[in-house]
Amino acid sequence: YIPFKYRPGIGKSYSVQLKSIIEFEKLQISEKKEFIFQKFYPIFQHAFENISFYRRLYTNAGIKLNQINSFEDISKLPIISKNDLREVLLEERSFPVKGRTLVNTGGSSGKPLAFYMDPNRFGNEWAHIHYMWSKLGYSPSKLKLNFDGRSTVKNKIQYDFVRHSLRYDIYADPKSVNAVLLKIARKHKIFYLHGYPSAIYNFAISCQGESPELLEILRETLRGAFLVSEFPNPKFRNKISEIFGIPTQSFYGHTETCVMAYEKQAAFNFYAFQTYGFAEAIELTPGKSTLIGTNYYNFASPLIRYDTEDGINVLEKQEGILEEFEIKEGRNGEYIIDRSGNKVPLTGLIFGRHHKIFEFAKHVQVYQDEPGLAVILFVPNKDFKDHDFKDLDLFDSSNIAITFSFKQIDNPVLTQSGKINLLVQNVI
Repeated sequence: YIPFKYRPGIGKSYSVQLKSIIEFEKLQISEKKEFIFQKFYPIFQHAFENISFYRRLYTNAGIKLNQINSFEDISKLPIISKNDLREVLLEERSFPVKGRTLVNTGGSSGKPLAFYMDPNRFGNEWAHIHYMWSKLGYSPSKLKLNFDGRSTVKNKIQYDFVRHSLRYDIYADPKSVNAVLLKIARKHKIFYLHGYPSAIYNFAISCQGESPELLEILRETLRGAFLVSEFPNPKFRNKISEIFGIPTQSFYGHTETCVMAYEKQAAFNFYAFQTYGFAEAIELTPGKSTLIGTNYYNFASPLIRYDTEDGINVLEKQEGILEEFEIKEGRNGEYIIDRSGNKVPLTGLIFGRHHKIFEFAKHVQVYQDEPGLAVILFVPNKDFKDHDFKDLDLFDSSNIAITFSFKQIDNPVLTQSGKINLLVQNVI
């Protein structure tokens, strides 16, 4: 119940960012360009002066610090890829910011990348999240039910006091979890659902089929569902809305904190927050736009003109400023089946947990041809030295009724269209 603007460590930046979001929409195009440049330049200058990866990159490209003086000059800087970053040591592309934390991401492609997060980003993060969630009437004092990939949920439902949320154990049998949730829902109103569309969809189906009393209570209290991390499969979101009688809101974001966008009006049309990070649509190949992002606030491991590898269709763009887009090639709600026939969402399993295998693998994918058994396919990097997976805890499979084995492959498994999906259908 303590307003975020008064919370230690993030209160000031939260208030400033919330004000910026509202004011940015009122600016003229020239003013928006100046706003973006004033946010972009400090992280660019910091990277140029303090981080060896960027100093080499810009020097080799013939870029000097005094040549970047306006919004238009940003386009002179080279675009970087995940592969560019993976080819250098983490410390060569990082800076020792106090309180930084190590994270990794696989994104939509399944290619892991480790980097540091700057603690100063939290105020920016929460301001934008709360602003877009407020479109469905959300405020931080309203309890929500969260569906993520964490393996440490205690007693099937666990209260997260920092986020004022209930965490749902997506790996346990839904009927048993719903029984615990029912007792809580009788005493405390749950206003929102939040998490992976595939996991919320599974929950909705289980309520409809096995937990009628819980469904009746939730239909009275729920006001919306926030869908994250996966492309919101129309089948999933329509069924969620139908069963609970609520609107859904999807937003685009990723661990790298370069781009955040949300459905401002039409479903599947994402409005880019240029106050969060600099989002660009660039044609790296003819006729195909790719989403490029720069994080304004991560001075620990800056990402400047970073290729997200997500293909987009541009819906609105004004003088180089991306306004709205739709995802052309993004993350899907894929899952595998455990020994009891329950669905285990891959987004949660692979990217919602910390797996040590990410330190040794360039690509990670999953193959399953029998319920309760799954194969983790990995393409090793140069640091891999034939470790014994039985002896090393490289994969967090706790609280999951699936036996995992591991298979080393030379190259990732591609679809017919050349995409690298998390879930592999055929393995040679």
